[in-house]
Amino acid sequence: MSKDTTRHESPAPLVPRADWSNLQNWISLEYLILGALLLLAVLTLTGCGHSAAALNNEGNKAFAEQNYDQALLAYAQAEEKAPELAEPHYNAANAHYRQADYEQARQEIEQALVGQAGQDALDQYSYYNLGNAYFQAEQYEAAIEAYKEALRLDPTDLQAKQNLELALRQLQQQQQQQQNQDQQEQQNQDEQNQDQQGQQGQQNQDQQNQGEQDQQGQQNQDQQNQGEQEQQDQQNQQNQDQQNEGQQQQDQKGQNQQDQQGQGQQDRQDQNQQAGSQPRRLSKEQARQLFEAAGEGTQSLEEFLNQVLRFAGAPVLEDW
Repeated sequence: MSKDTTRHESPAPLVPRADWSNLQNWISLEYLILGALLLLAVLTLTGCGHSAAALNNEGNKAFAEQNYDQALLAYAQAEEKAPELAEPHYNAANAHYRQADYEQARQEIEQALVGQAGQDALDQYSYYNLGNAYFQAEQYEAAIEAYKEALRLDPTDLQAKQNLELALRQLQQQQQQQQNQDQQEQQNQDEQNQDQQGQQGQQNQDQQNQGEQDQQGQQNQDQQNQGEQEQQDQQNQQNQDQQNEGQQQQDQKGQNQQDQQGQGQQDRQDQNQQAGSQPRRLSKEQARQLFEAAGEGTQSLEEFLNQVLRFAGAPVLEDW
């Protein structure tokens, strides 16, 4: 079997290029037929069974008619008849590739590599097509390794070399895109963190402002309460002063009344005293005795006057 030299279009477009834009494709139909004939001869000689070769030929015929489902059915039956053979797996991988089922194509090729046991030509084709399957799945690193292995087996394979260069370019572009994506994600994460920090800072500021407002409000409330308390104290003090003043006025009024009563009594006493102390007219006998006492001396006059005053007696009050 050989690679496709009829340049079938790849099932998926690749990066355009002036000299070559598509992957070099799989083995050609004529080489498939040749390979099938060789396989038939090998099976006949080794006695592996004519039925597996016939089924493989039926698959190749359906493949040539682009009836890939029918081809896959035949290849699967051939694999059941002779699971140790590599060719049915290899041909089934081609059919899966035409259907753009690159993952299934890869699995069939890997089975072919296990079963072909050192068949260098088939190994080289398998690695080449394996590289194409990886390439279509955008697994460029694996594709590069497969192309390198194909070139190791056949350094003159220009198609493998071209596809290797294309895979290297695609890998570089993929890595650049991944780097840009990582940078964008990091930038988004930084912006998100910055926004969160800003929100946290704003929240802290709001809490601080709220605390200051609460403190200011409490201070204002305390001042208001203190002012109201002082006003209440002043009012209470004023009421107390007014009450005390009223009590003092009442006490003063009572005192004035008492003073007036006392003064009235005193005035009456003074009047009585004045009335009692008014000089009385001496009788003739008293006048004579006064002159006699004056003639005898000062001491006799004083005794005489005291005696007169002491025993004169208080005047009789008039009846009301």
